Amino acid sequence: MNNSNTPLNQYSLKSLEKWLINLGANNDADDSSKWYLSLSNWDATIIFEQDDLSVVWESDGSFTRRSFSYCINLEDVENAIIQGP
Repeated sequence: MNNSNTPLNQYSLKSLEKWLINLGANNDADDSSKWYLSLSNWDATIIFEQDDLSVVWESDGSFTRRSFSYCINLEDVENAIIQGP
């Protein structure tokens, strides 16, 4: 990644995949648009949708979903994912 202040829509798909791998996420074997990230307190599903990037956090059976515009910079999206629900 060149600059974490660059909007998501300015990165190639390959670069975004590398970013998620560096976060520790794993790609869904059947759906390349879904990624899974497990941290100590919660799990997240990251989904590349047509109009936005969705994140669904699961913690103790509770689910929280947020959508992020592809115009938001990478650093803000990463911070939101890592902070969790």
